[in-house]
Amino acid sequence: MKDHGHRFTDAEWPFEDSHDLAVITTIRVLEGAPVLRVTHDHDGDWQILCGTTTNTEDARIVCFGCAFERNREIAALADLPRGWSAWREDVASPWIREQKEWEDEDES
Repeated sequence: MKDHGHRFTDAEWPFEDSHDLAVITTIRVLEGAPVLRVTHDHDGDWQILCGTTTNTEDARIVCFGCAFERNREIAALADLPRGWSAWREDVASPWIREQKEWEDEDES
């Protein structure tokens, strides 16, 4: 991702991954919808989602720092392990964490 500034200090950055990491979000989140699902994939990718769409045409790539600036509440998930996701019903609800089940593509 092209390096650009953010409005937070290094001390405020809660994640182990770089703030320049590309993450997946949705157009709805970028337009102000609340984040209701966060996934930390097995491969280390992050998805910061609204929980209202799974359409690929609604997906957007942003830097992690920009996602954090728009939705500081995701800091509560900075320790979410790889292979886990978290979801909540609404912004007033607590995050519920669950380990994702993965299909092993090598199994036949």
